This record gives sequence, C-alpha cells and structure tokens, in this order.
Amino acid sequence: MIEILAQQEFGPERDQAMAGPLGLFVTVFLVVVTILLIRGMNKHVRRLNERVAREAAEAEAAAATDAGRDDPARA
Repeated sequence: MIEILAQQEFGPERDQAMAGPLGLFVTVFLVVVTILLIRGMNKHVRRLNERVAREAAEAEAAAATDAGRDDPARA
C-alpha cells in the first residue's frame, strides 16, 4: 500500500500548472490600476494640503484684523 502511494504523482502536469496569458493580463492590469490609483490619490492629497494651508492663512489674517479692530487701545 505504501509503495503504491509513493509511486503516485500528485498535482497537475507542468503544462496545466502554468498561469498562461490570462494570468499575465490580470497581473499587469492590477499593477497599472494600482499605479493610477496612487497617482490620483497623491494629486488629491497635494490639493488638500494646499487648500488647508490657504484656509489657515486666511483664518490667521482674519483673526489678525479682528484683533486689531477689537483693540480698545487703538481707539
């Protein structure tokens, strides 16, 4: 019985185990989509950082003008 199991080959043949062109296409497609998603997110994050910096500068300028207007010593 053990000899029969030792002679038996497990798994598919080599030509059946190859991924083929479909596997290559799927892999390349996923790599391209991932690269495009990363580039798009970088662009959005860069715009968000610029907007946050601009809004912070505007809020700081508004606070400075409000502080100067409410200063009783200036009046």
